[in-house]
Amino acid sequence: MPASDYLIPKPTGRFNNKMPRKANIENIAKRKEQIIKAAISAFARKGLKKTSMNDIVREAGISKGAIYWYFKSKDEIISELINAFFDPKEIEDLDKMLASGGALERINKLIEYSIQAIGKMKPFRPVIQEIYALAFRDQKIRKMARTSFEASAALIQKIIEDGVKQKEFRRTDPRKVTIAIIEVMEGATVLWFMGMIGDDFAERLHDGIDLIIDAIKVNK
Repeated sequence: MPASDYLIPKPTGRFNNKMPRKANIENIAKRKEQIIKAAISAFARKGLKKTSMNDIVREAGISKGAIYWYFKSKDEIISELINAFFDPKEIEDLDKMLASGGALERINKLIEYSIQAIGKMKPFRPVIQEIYALAFRDQKIRKMARTSFEASAALIQKIIEDGVKQKEFRRTDPRKVTIAIIEVMEGATVLWFMGMIGDDFAERLHDGIDLIIDAIKVNK
C-alpha cells in the first residue's frame, strides 16, 4: 500500500445527483485518489499555505476543470485530508486486529502496526506536521485530533486492563500507563520525522515501550 494511502479518504456521496454505477464509483475513486496524491505531493513540497490549485493541477497532470469537478477549492481538499487523517475507521480496524491474544502479544502487535504505519507516512511528514499545527489554531481540527487520541488511548487502556485481569501485569493505573506509552510513540515519531533518530527508529520505539511494560509485567 502506498504511503499516501494513509491520507487518502474513501470516496463517498453521489455523482451528478444520481447514485453511480459500480464502474463510475471505481472511476470516481481512482480520479479522486489521483488528485489527493498530487495534492499531498504538492503540499509536502511547498506547504499547505503556499500550494495553489494550479500547483495541484500540474502535479496531477489533468485539467483544472477536472479537479474542480471533484473539489471546489484547495480548502476542500485539505478538509478531506484532515477527515482522513483522523478517520475513526482506522481505529475500528486496529481494534479488530488487537481483539485476541494475551496483553503482551497485543502490545507487540500494536507496536509493529505503528512502525509500519509511521514508516509509510514518513515521505509526507511535512503535511502531517502542518495538520497538527492547524490543530493548535482551529478548534474543529483540535476536537477531531482529541477524539482520535481518546479512541487510541481507550484501545491501549483496554489492553492494559486485560493484562491486569489476566495477571500478565501487576496492579497499576491503566490510564497512566496508556498515556506513557502514547508519549513514547508520539515522541519517537516526532524525533524520527525531525531526523534526530536514524534508521533504528523501530528499535528505539520497542525499547521505550518495553521499559514501560517491564515495569508493570509480572515476572513468572
